[in-house]
Amino acid sequence: MRAFYHFLIFLCSCTAVMAQERVLVDFGSTNESLASQEYINNISSSFQSGYSNGVLLFNQQGISSGINLQVHDAWLNINTTGTTSPDYQLGISQNSSRDSFFGATGVFNGNTEATGGFKLRQLDPNRYYSFSFFASRMNVTDNRETVYTITGNSTQSVSLNASNNSSQKADAFNMQPNANGEIIVTATAGINNTNGFGFYYLNALELQISSAPITQLSTATSLQLTYPTAAATWEVGKTVSLLWKSEGIQMVTLEYSIDGGNSFTSIATVPATDSSYDFTVPNQLSNNAIIRLSNGTQTMDSAPITIIPDDGTVYRIVVLGSSTASGSGPSNQFNAWVWKYRRYLEQLDTRYEVINLAQGGFATYNILPTGTSIPTGVNRTINVNKNVTKAVSLGAHGIIINLPSNDAASSYPVTDQLHNYALIAQTASQNQIQLWVTTPQPRNFTANSTQATIQNQMVTETYNTFGTNAVDFWTGIGNSAGNQILLPYDSGDGVHATNEAHQIFYERLLLKNIHGSIKNAVDASLTIAQIEKPSISLHPNPVHSRLFITTDADIKSIQVYNQLGQLVLEKRSSFSMINVEELQSGFYMVHFQVGNEVYHHRLLKE
Repeated sequence: MRAFYHFLIFLCSCTAVMAQERVLVDFGSTNESLASQEYINNISSSFQSGYSNGVLLFNQQGISSGINLQVHDAWLNINTTGTTSPDYQLGISQNSSRDSFFGATGVFNGNTEATGGFKLRQLDPNRYYSFSFFASRMNVTDNRETVYTITGNSTQSVSLNASNNSSQKADAFNMQPNANGEIIVTATAGINNTNGFGFYYLNALELQISSAPITQLSTATSLQLTYPTAAATWEVGKTVSLLWKSEGIQMVTLEYSIDGGNSFTSIATVPATDSSYDFTVPNQLSNNAIIRLSNGTQTMDSAPITIIPDDGTVYRIVVLGSSTASGSGPSNQFNAWVWKYRRYLEQLDTRYEVINLAQGGFATYNILPTGTSIPTGVNRTINVNKNVTKAVSLGAHGIIINLPSNDAASSYPVTDQLHNYALIAQTASQNQIQLWVTTPQPRNFTANSTQATIQNQMVTETYNTFGTNAVDFWTGIGNSAGNQILLPYDSGDGVHATNEAHQIFYERLLLKNIHGSIKNAVDASLTIAQIEKPSISLHPNPVHSRLFITTDADIKSIQVYNQLGQLVLEKRSSFSMINVEELQSGFYMVHFQVGNEVYHHRLLKE
């Protein structure tokens, strides 16, 4: 499954031979529309000092660099008015250039931060680290010079005027870490800064790592279409984001064909640094549409796209959970498993919709059905905007629950967690919604054996309770005792998971084919409505014990499935009555095989 996102590794190896390892960092907004895409580290979670023990950075090939970035010196806030037209020779995307961290040496809105900075930690003392800083604040008339002081086993200072900047960087070469394996970067207003508040900025950083001193930063010229790259289904009138990656290229041209590439229609010619273009799917049905990206010397075509009418069909998945599902841990929210999963599905077929209701700190009590009583002594409340009842109201066809460790951290017993899951599953079943539940994920419980025991037992019970609808977020992520997350998967706080771990979570979800199961169920319900069915009636429905069947059809077999898709009852003779007394309360799907066709009826067991 890594092929979905590792094609960029191939890109880097074939388009240019890089003398240095490159790490790209975007400082700025938490707004998803402003966050940079994959393989750019988006430091957006906080401009406050000491956030989350730092963030592990990955390089431009999507591989961990081993470097930990910690904001140790607070900035004042975030600004979103940098340039939206960075010079293409800078190699900075529009999303990286338009948002920034900023500080003020004077009092601004009652606050001041004379300096802002960060540490790079876990550095190799035998390697050299070169820095290229970019800062931009548009539509101003004063000088907003920013000085960046880089301190390791030596010190360098470089300066850059952020005012209306779209083409300049400030570079510092060949720094090595101090005795602690750290390089500290501090920003402040420069001596030429004429702004009354002393504003200073940092939008983006490119870090190049080499085994020997260098005299210039490595550059590349490359262009790669990144979406669509595989077969996809688009609905007429929907908006899809055409995506590409580029370096050293000024403009790109986009075109589309509906006849397999025999003829093309222009979409737009745009700056290559835009990296994306929102394309409205034309009202031209096709099973062989092509998107073409070119820059005058290179041309690349997409895989075939199928364009279908928008008939209102949707395959809706709702995610419930806590911080792992809400995006905590990765150096860029784009690398969190829910974001990866949503992008994959929406790019696969525009009929998919993934709604994320997860919130950091949640336990099973927070997502219980609305109106459920919380036991005395449990200091939690049901969040009616992010619980299973809300998922039902949103018209979910499937629900994924990802609650990694907060129940165990709160010392809630396994029996209590299972009771909560039973109530949640019952609500899903009663509303004919398929349900999947992830196992807990490892967490550092070395200081509390009781919590570690709860966590380990809950892994086993998740499999016992949900069977094939349990998703493995446990195996290989922690140590053999199950009380500590392994270093490559630890974001730095012993709780949250890194980019690498989220990639594993994402791949394991794809292997479950949840989206295929949901699509099949929705399509089957639509097909059933269109086919003239034989007369089959169930009574009573709801039923308590004995279910009677009246039909004029020649039934070959009857199969009853629960809402987890598990076969719970089967009958191959005497089709007039079924005893369902042993089934648990909830909704079931009854399959009747008549000839070569299978017909479906919903059944509610009281």
